[in-house]
Amino acid sequence: MPLPVPNLDDLRFQRDLVDEARRRIVRYCPEWTEYNLSDPGITLIELFAWMTELIVYRLNRVPEKNYIQFLNLLGVQPRPASSARTDLTFWLSVSLPIGPENDTEVVIPAGTQVISRGVGREEEVIFTTDRRLTVVPPKLTQLRREEDFQKNYLPRLGIETFYAFSQEPKDGDAFYLGFDETRDISGHILQLQFECERTQAVGIRREDPPWVWECAVGDGVWQEVVPSTRPGERDTTGGLNNPKGQLVLYLPLEMKPVAVRGRRGYWVRCRLEQRRPEQGMYSESPRVLSVSAYALGGTVPATHAVIVEHEVLGRSNGEPGQTFRLEHAPILSLQEGETVEVEEEREGEVVFVPWECVEDFSRSDRYARHFTVDTATGEVAFGPAVRQPDGTVRQYGRVPEAGRAIRFSRYRYGGGVKGNVPAESLRVLTTSLAYVARVTNLRRATGGRDPESLEEVKARARRELRVQSRAVTAEDYEQLALQATRAVARVKCRTPRAGDERLPPGTVEVLVVPAAADSLSVGDLRGLHVDGTLAQTVERHLDRYRLLTTVLHVREPRYLGVKVRVEVVPAEYSNPEVVRERVAAALRSFISPLPLDDDRVGEGVLPPEWSGWPFGRGLYVAEIPSLVQRVPGVKHVLDVQLSVRPVVPAQEEPGAEGELEAVEDRVVRVEDDVLLCSLEHEVVVGEG
Repeated sequence: MPLPVPNLDDLRFQRDLVDEARRRIVRYCPEWTEYNLSDPGITLIELFAWMTELIVYRLNRVPEKNYIQFLNLLGVQPRPASSARTDLTFWLSVSLPIGPENDTEVVIPAGTQVISRGVGREEEVIFTTDRRLTVVPPKLTQLRREEDFQKNYLPRLGIETFYAFSQEPKDGDAFYLGFDETRDISGHILQLQFECERTQAVGIRREDPPWVWECAVGDGVWQEVVPSTRPGERDTTGGLNNPKGQLVLYLPLEMKPVAVRGRRGYWVRCRLEQRRPEQGMYSESPRVLSVSAYALGGTVPATHAVIVEHEVLGRSNGEPGQTFRLEHAPILSLQEGETVEVEEEREGEVVFVPWECVEDFSRSDRYARHFTVDTATGEVAFGPAVRQPDGTVRQYGRVPEAGRAIRFSRYRYGGGVKGNVPAESLRVLTTSLAYVARVTNLRRATGGRDPESLEEVKARARRELRVQSRAVTAEDYEQLALQATRAVARVKCRTPRAGDERLPPGTVEVLVVPAAADSLSVGDLRGLHVDGTLAQTVERHLDRYRLLTTVLHVREPRYLGVKVRVEVVPAEYSNPEVVRERVAAALRSFISPLPLDDDRVGEGVLPPEWSGWPFGRGLYVAEIPSLVQRVPGVKHVLDVQLSVRPVVPAQEEPGAEGELEAVEDRVVRVEDDVLLCSLEHEVVVGEG
């Protein structure tokens, strides 16, 4: 429990100052009988009461100032803003390969900037690509079938008929497309063109065939890839029954070359799976005459940031404790290669030598090339000289030689919640690129958070003092994981327990919920996905504190989506549409992994200090009527129905309902690594 902050003076303007002075008029000045506000004496009383209240306010600020000074002594600093992240998809003006035997590649350099067009007074948001993207022409090398995988049908197309599935097709039949492993097609927009024998009455719905397209992502895992339905990219194969047709697959960035039954390559497969009765099932196998592959573009991760390179800070005066300021602030956490460089003479030549960024100079000797940087203000500081108790002066960190130029090799500024832009809002390239026609973000950017406020710093300081920079208990892992990056909103640590064989002894599993409140507010569950970059950031941070014998795993929780159908009767004189929106907002905020800031949810509707759905907590149907009844404008709750389905954030599509399962036993039970999240709720306004 934190120490209580004393209120040095609790006097209030009207109650304790003005009213008390008026009550004392009768005792000290009985001839004063005019107490109206227009009386000059009353005006003077209010004036002096106002001045007294100012003094009380400043007096009460003293404990807060002392508290902040104490945090400064401990070296606690506000954490910088975190940048939103998304994937940028580039479409080419020509498909690759351009022609037979043409190996032209298209390169999008790292640091390519894409901006959103500001609407009205909105500020433009700039995203930069995290790495180089090379779009290569895919080289199809293998065409195999599930039942005789040892046989490659690709060189025999046109000579021998290729039956995509078995003679009597059934669920589980599949054919495989293997691509040259020396050409990285991960993240590519892959167009597959088929020529097939025309067939009729094969028992399927041509617009919705009973198949699933998947790609290999390693460790025997196949990830589903939904064929594109964007204009000009729709599936025209008719389930491989049309003479000519094509479909487009947006391959994931996680795709990698793997060995499937001893044969390596980038693998894509088409597997028969009837998910809906109306899809039907093949009565005979499609017959493929030829297949070819083209690259229409590619996808690359991007971050909300502006890159500044080789910014000159100034010249050294040769004195200890020098400080310089960057032109832009706040800046993002430094990455590899982002550092201060100081001119030094090496073998008769003046060159820039990189220095090392440290948290403080407590362990720096006079020869250490160390500096500190305040990410909030952009201040760069070099080591001070401190007088010791014996009178000597100790230099902490090396002092740059007088007259030497100092520059920052590279840094990034940006970040904040303004980077959480909606899907397809980043469209403008700042530079023209050969063969690149257009660009956009197909999913909403998530993870952007503003720098820590003073209240957040105070709360974090209390947590850090308890942890003491070591990870032993589950709570230690949770608190330290929250320090890794501002892109982490919630953490749950799971440890081995008796009777639970899912975690072997010595293993710690950290479940991370990203800062995706903006995405959840608009019903986009893809923001809950923990990508490899975020998981590695948390894991590297925890590696500094964990015990050597502890095996650490970082992943996202399992999510269970809940859809509520509720029928309500609005109160008299209430607008039914407004009531419907309030109820939907209350349900979305209640069944949510993160707290949502929605003004439509009235005060007192959610439980006090609601911080998101607890890990492993089930949902009783009876909780829904109790919640909805507290929504302003609701008179009665007539009926409540729940249905659920598993949610995989990386595979979620906006507006996709999926196959729901009705809740029959009046309670939704979940395991300890599961979080509930809202699907699209249905609010019906009835008549009482």
